[in-house]
Amino acid sequence: MTDTVVDELTALLANEQTTVKALLEILDQESEALLRHDISAIEKLAQSKKHLLPKFQQQVQARLDYLSTHQYETTESGFEQFLSSLNNPSLDEQWLTIKDGFRSVITQNEKNGIIINHSRQKNRSLMNILHGNKNEPNLYNAEGASKSSHARHRLGEA
Repeated sequence: MTDTVVDELTALLANEQTTVKALLEILDQESEALLRHDISAIEKLAQSKKHLLPKFQQQVQARLDYLSTHQYETTESGFEQFLSSLNNPSLDEQWLTIKDGFRSVITQNEKNGIIINHSRQKNRSLMNILHGNKNEPNLYNAEGASKSSHARHRLGEA
């Protein structure tokens, strides 16, 4: 029975590994496209992510269901207990690879989010200039409250 369980679990983890690797590759490509401002590439990559995320979710759910059928808690610690009971270093390595890969996915996604936010702010400023809105800096009065530069006193009025 243990060999069958190991084989089934190896297949489940291999699928997750493949998907995590694909997500990381897409996020790396997205980062490059964001820096190049390549809108068509960004849109294509967004569609690829949209396709892979539900697939990954299904794979995680399949792993959790597998845990449940073997009477283990459907949590990370439950899965690690299950792996420990099998005493198979190959499975342990697969699991660590998935966890590290998923951490990398999260980190890269956050970096891409920062780039997107920066670009959004830059575009907003450019649109304000284009529409004739003044992009004035915030100034502070004696009480520390902010005020726009058009509300400040001129030297002649002081």
